[in-house]
Amino acid sequence: MADIIDFQQHHREIVVYKEGVYEDMPFPEYNALDAVRSHDLTSFSRDPFTWKYEEKPDSEASFFVEGRVQHCLFLEPHVFNDEFAVAPKVDKRTKVGKAEYEDFLSTVGDRTVITQELYDTCVERTDVLDAFKPQEKDKTELTVIFDYFGHLCKARFDLLADNVIIDLKTCRDASPKGFTYAVRNFGYHQQCAFYLDAARSAGMTDVDRFQFLAIQKTHPYPYVVYELEPSAIEYGRSLNEQALDNMNVARDTNVYTPFNLHNRIVEIKLSDL
Repeated sequence: MADIIDFQQHHREIVVYKEGVYEDMPFPEYNALDAVRSHDLTSFSRDPFTWKYEEKPDSEASFFVEGRVQHCLFLEPHVFNDEFAVAPKVDKRTKVGKAEYEDFLSTVGDRTVITQELYDTCVERTDVLDAFKPQEKDKTELTVIFDYFGHLCKARFDLLADNVIIDLKTCRDASPKGFTYAVRNFGYHQQCAFYLDAARSAGMTDVDRFQFLAIQKTHPYPYVVYELEPSAIEYGRSLNEQALDNMNVARDTNVYTPFNLHNRIVEIKLSDL
C-alpha cells in the first residue's frame, strides 16, 4: 500500500498538491482541490453543456448536507460535533424561542446547523448498518490525488477495509432492480473504475475490489452490498477515458454540446412512446 500522508502535519507545506494518499484531509479542503472528480466524468458523459454551465450546488443544500451528515455519523462519528450543530426545538415565533435560538447560533461558529429530525434519521440508518461500521484497522475518508490518463484527478474513499473500497450510498430504492437503475443513471460503474484506478495509481496494489453499501432512505432502511462484475468495471473505465478525451476537445474548442447530440435533429419513433 502507498505511504499515507498525515494531512494535519503536512498541509501547511503544500501549495500545489502532489500525487499521493492523504489521511484526515477535511472535506472543505478536498472539495477545493482543483482536480477532476469521478462526478465530473459521469456528468460530462451525460451532458457536457450542463456540466460546463450549471450553477454548482450549494454545499448547504439539504440533499448535500444530508449526505455529509450520514457519512460523518457512519464513518467518522468522532468529528461530528466539530462539523455539525443540532438545532434545539424551539418556537421561533415567540420572544423566548427567538432568544434561545439566537443563543444557540452564537455557539455554532463555522459548523453546519442541522435539524434534530435529520440527525435522528441519520442515527437510525447508522444503527441499521452497525455490522458494517469501520473497525480500528480500517481507513475512512482517504483522499487520493492521482494521474488519470494525463489528468490530475482526485477521489475520496468512504471506507477502505481489508483492501476493499466501500462506498456508502443512500438511495430511494436499494433493491437490486432499483440500484441497477441507479448504477446506469448515475454512472456508478464509472465511479467504481475511477476509484480502483486511483488506488492502483497510488501504489495500493492489493486494493482490487470495490463495493457499494446501499441503504434505502426510508424506514425501515433496508440495505444491500453490491459489487460490479469485471466487465462492467472495464466498461466504466472505457467511458471515463472517452469522457476525458471529449473533455479535452471541448476545452480546446470551447464547444459544449447539449447531451452530446451535436445539434442534430432527434427523431422520436412510435416505438419510443
